[in-house]
Order: sequence, then structure tokens, then C-alpha cells
Amino acid sequence: MSLPKERQNAMALRKMRAVLKLPPKKIALIILAILAIAAVSVFVIYPFIYVKPQQQLQQTLGLYTGQSTDTINIAGSTTVLPISLAIAPLFHQFTGVNVQVSAGGSGLGYSNVIDGISPIGAVSRPPKSNELSRAAARGVVLELHPIALDAICIIWNVPGKFQGDLKLTKDQVAKIFSGVYTLWSEVNSSFPPTLIWVVGREPNSGTREMFEKSFGVSHTEANQEVTNNQDMVYSVINTPNSIGYCSFAYVKNVNTAEIAGENGTFFPPTKETIRNREYPAYRELYYVTNGIPVEGSLTAMYLDFVLSPIGQKAVELAGYVPIV
Repeated sequence: MSLPKERQNAMALRKMRAVLKLPPKKIALIILAILAIAAVSVFVIYPFIYVKPQQQLQQTLGLYTGQSTDTINIAGSTTVLPISLAIAPLFHQFTGVNVQVSAGGSGLGYSNVIDGISPIGAVSRPPKSNELSRAAARGVVLELHPIALDAICIIWNVPGKFQGDLKLTKDQVAKIFSGVYTLWSEVNSSFPPTLIWVVGREPNSGTREMFEKSFGVSHTEANQEVTNNQDMVYSVINTPNSIGYCSFAYVKNVNTAEIAGENGTFFPPTKETIRNREYPAYRELYYVTNGIPVEGSLTAMYLDFVLSPIGQKAVELAGYVPIV
């Protein structure tokens, strides 16, 4: 006979808290075991590898081995998606709770919480005024939970130019993306007089909104729009003389620009400059809920797990900077 839901949740919570008290090295070993030891099945989810351990491995590590029909649905930001994908298998192994993850943009994350479709939304920006109004009309209080640090990175591809060759002020970025600058030589005299191909994001993108806010772009004049970070990087890498922007987790194998801070110092987007809040376009990533979750609820357990040493290690493995 299965245990009542309340008792299952309480047992899972006690086990999770016990594991989180382990020394950091042992926590790291547990994560590596879950993610890397021989498994029944392996699914590759860019940029993360999901590994499902055998029951024997679960028992050896003291993980949850019971059956659970509990499910948490999380939808929203494509930027936060790698974090959710990284957390989901770990949270399941410690609690037995299934986590279903989907993308669709920060707007969808807020909408699902407001409409009661999902208990948790994944968002890469604060709520808009219309979202706050719609939430208030439904008696919903949008509560933001910072889970990671990120940066909006300017990525570019100019033949014959390489990483470190492009340093930009925020004003220059704004002029490129608003169509004031149309030639690369207008941006930097050492660059060729070739047309700039601007790649932007779709209107519902939280990353687009934060980019325009961070760099003072009132309206983006894009030659091309894409719907996620992966497509943005792919487009810039494969389009000569192009420029775009993406989240920090996706900047592998593509040139990034150094951005000038308020004192004129240029900072590249690195883990250190983001962690120290030096890179001028850093930002927080969030989960959003309807009010503060009730202690002991699945939603509260999940959020506690994300901010735990295990959860923050998963944040790092997903390519972002831990916030704790």
C-alpha cells in the first residue's frame, strides 16, 4: 500500500536535507555518480547529459527508490531551460518527484503561473506592467526567486578578426542594433567596410527585453530574428559579418565583445566578471511562483533544492554562474 502524499513529501524532504548536509566533496561525488556512472539509459539534451542510474546505484547513494506520481511542471525562458534540464534528474533521484520541463519564452513562464497552469515559471527578466496587472486581477502575486547569474553577451563574426579584437561601449552596441551603424568600419576603423548583418530575438524573448534595456536599444532593426540561444549562436557562426547576442552558457566557439563599464574599463564576459558584477550586462535568472511557496510543499522543496550546493553545482554544469 502506498504512503499518503503528505508522508511521501515529508520523507523526501528529510532525505534531501540530510544529503545537503554532506561535505561538498561528497556532494560532488554524488552528482558525478548520478550523471556519469554506467546507467540504464542516457539522453543527450544540449548542453547537458541526462543519466538515469540503476536502482542499485540509487540504493548505494541513499537516494529515493520508491514510486511517486507527483509531477512539477516548469515552462518558460529558453535561457533558463538548461538549468531546469540539469536540475530535473537530480531532484527526481533525491525525492522521486518528476519534473517536466518545456520552453516557450519568459512570457509563457509568467502566463502559466498567472493562469494556474504551472506552479513554477522559468523567466529571465522581471515581470512587465501588463503581466503584473493581469496577475493582480486574478489574485496572483508574482514572487521572483533568483537562481543563477547570467550575462547578455554580444557575439560576432567578421572574417579575419578574432576574439579580443572587438571592444564596444553600450552606445556603440545601441547604434549597431538600432541601425545607426550599418558598416563594420563605422564601428571600428580597423574593420572592413562591409555591411553589418544584425541577428535579433523574437518579441516574446526575455533575453531580447533585457538586452534592449541593458544597452539602451529603443527598437532593434534586425536583418534576421531567431527564437532561442542555440539558433542565435548558429546563425552568427555561419553568417560572415554578423552580430547578435546570447546568454553566457552558449558562448562556446564564438567571438564575444568586451563591453565598457561606467568608468570606461572594458570587461569580457567571464565567470569571474559576472560573479563580481563587473561585466556591464550581467543579470539574474529566476523562477517565479504565485506568492511564497508553503514550507514542505513540492514547490518549496524544488526551490530549496535549486539553491542547495547540489542545485548550484547543476547551475554551473549548465553553463551559468551560481548565485549562492
